[in-house]
Amino acid sequence: MLPSDLLRYSTKSGQAYPFYLKGERADWAEKVLQVVTAHIGQTRGDLDEALKALEGDSPDYQLIRGLAHLLTDKADFNLSSPVEPEILRQDAFLLANQYGHGTKQIESVLSELAVKHNLPIETIPDALYSDLPENHILTAVPELTPEKLVNMYNLAQAQGLLYYAKWLVVHAYRNVPGEYRRLFHRLKLFGLMYTVEGNLDDGYRIHVDGPASLFHQTRRYGIKMAIFLPALLQITRWAMEAELEIKGKQVIYTLTSESQLKSNAAKPPVYDSLLESSFVERWIKAETPWALEREVEIVDLKGTVFVPDFALRHTDGRVKHVEIVGFWHPDYLRRKFDKARKAGMKNLLLAVSERLNVTNEHLEGIAGPVIFFKGKLEPKAVLDVIENLAE
Repeated sequence: MLPSDLLRYSTKSGQAYPFYLKGERADWAEKVLQVVTAHIGQTRGDLDEALKALEGDSPDYQLIRGLAHLLTDKADFNLSSPVEPEILRQDAFLLANQYGHGTKQIESVLSELAVKHNLPIETIPDALYSDLPENHILTAVPELTPEKLVNMYNLAQAQGLLYYAKWLVVHAYRNVPGEYRRLFHRLKLFGLMYTVEGNLDDGYRIHVDGPASLFHQTRRYGIKMAIFLPALLQITRWAMEAELEIKGKQVIYTLTSESQLKSNAAKPPVYDSLLESSFVERWIKAETPWALEREVEIVDLKGTVFVPDFALRHTDGRVKHVEIVGFWHPDYLRRKFDKARKAGMKNLLLAVSERLNVTNEHLEGIAGPVIFFKGKLEPKAVLDVIENLAE
C-alpha cells in the first residue's frame, strides 16, 4: 500500500473520491519501470537520484513517487559486500588505532583488511558502509507490465482512503459461485469486528466497525480495513460504503464491483478440496431439478459465520444445503460440528466421510440429517435425503 503522504483524493459534496491513474498520465508507469529496471546492479542511492531526475519540475511528482514506492517495495535490495560491514568496520577501527590516520597508514589498513577478508582492496571503502540503505544494491525487480503497475497504483489509492474509515458496510449480493467464506476468513484474519444481516436471495449486509466506534481513531485498525479490500474485489457482486474522517470532516466513500479495480491477491481455488470438485462434476452429469450453487448462504452465529459448502435450489423454489466434512484434523472437526450445531439448520444435510471415525457425540445437537460416504460423495445419496428435508 501507499503511505498517507502519497495518497491522492478529492472530496466534494460530502463524498470522497480516490485518484485513479488513467489516460496519458498512465504513461508514467512505463517511465518509472524503465528507470527502476535500468538500475539493477546499482545502489539504492543511484536509483533515488535517477527517480528525482525523472520527477524534475513535473506537477505529477507525487504520482511518480507513488509508482516508485509500489515498485521498489516489492524489489530486492542486498548488501554489496560478502562480509558483514559491522565486522569490517570493527577491524578497520582496531587497525587504524595501530597504524594511525595518515594516507600511508590508511593504505596499510586497507591492505590488511583485504588480506584478512579475502576482498579486492578497491572494494573495501564501499564495503565498510554497504549496510546503509542508500548503499544497498538493487538485485531484482518484480516482473510487472505498465498496465499491472497502474492497477497496483489504483488499488493502493482506493485502499488508502480506508485508513480514515470510522466504519464500512459491505452489501454482498448473491454470487455464483460464491466467495463468501473467503471473505469472512479475511475479516477474521485481519481482526475486524463485524455483524451480518440479510438472506440468500437479497444478499447480505456486513457492517464492519472502525476504530472510532471502538476506542478512538487509530491508523492501525484503518490499515486493516484497507488490507481487506482486495478480498472484497474477489467476490462477484458487491457494494461498499464507508464513513471517513479526514481533516476533521465526515465524508462518505463508496465503491462497487462495477469499478475497474483489480485485486492484487492470488485468485483462490474454486473448491476447497478434491471431494468438493468431484461432487460438483458428478452433480452436473446427474439429471435433477435441483441446481447446485457454491457458498451462497451466510448464517450469522454472532461473532462468526457459517457458510455451507453448497445450496441446492429446486425449480419449485425450495432451497436445501449441503456441507461436506472430509478433513480429519480434530480442531477442524470440532469447529465444523460446533458451527453446524449453532446454525440449527433443519434444511442442512451434513455429509461425513467414514474415514473420520465420527461418533454420535460429535453429532449431538445437529438439527439436520447426517449421511456417511466412502471415498466420493455420490449425488444420488444426497438426492435421496434432501427431498424430505424441512424448509
